Amino acid sequence: MDKKGIALISGILFLAITIAAVVIIYQAGVPVIKRIQAASVVDKTKEAFSQMDSIIQDVASGGKGSQRSVYLTLDFGKLKADSSRDEITWELNTDAPVISPRSIQRIGNIVFGANLGASGTDDGSSYVLENEHLRVKIRKLSPGSPYSTDQLLQEVFSKDLNSAMNATLNITVAGGSASGTGFTTLETPGNNIPYATVYAFMDSGVDYHVNFTLESGADFITIEGGQP
Repeated sequence: MDKKGIALISGILFLAITIAAVVIIYQAGVPVIKRIQAASVVDKTKEAFSQMDSIIQDVASGGKGSQRSVYLTLDFGKLKADSSRDEITWELNTDAPVISPRSIQRIGNIVFGANLGASGTDDGSSYVLENEHLRVKIRKLSPGSPYSTDQLLQEVFSKDLNSAMNATLNITVAGGSASGTGFTTLETPGNNIPYATVYAFMDSGVDYHVNFTLESGADFITIEGGQP
């Protein structure tokens, strides 16, 4: 009787250990499974967009009146066509690490990346940095222009609050003056990019620069100064 009792207890312990091991393996494997599933969806969409881009190129080369029918099946994500920007966008929200945050890859006419909600444009008098939360205008200056750093930041508009924010700025770097001559340039022009940056150069006896960077998804602007 005692031996049978020991055998039964051993069997229960072995069963408990087996079940625990299965649960641990499954829980540990969930992120991997999600990443594989998300990567598969992304790869299929990239292939579909590649085929669609090829069809668009064929239609464009066919001249006026050329047309083709395109059938696109997407199981996940959101598809949006923007005629003002002449682009088609597919967006998938996932916490699986399919691609590094705020990174970008270009495959022909296809742009693939994560957190691509920023843009940098030139409106003629200002460089405009924009994302989901903010629109920031930096003064546009040609080389040799006299200016002071408190004239650089022209506007910070909050889309969340639907109002312009009061922002004053006065910068000096490495013992230089806040006034002098220099220029500004848009380092990262375009739409659907991870971040947009304006570079401002100042010659005030001591040369220095100031970078204004707006990242995708950020509700703040990063300002960095240094010497060339």
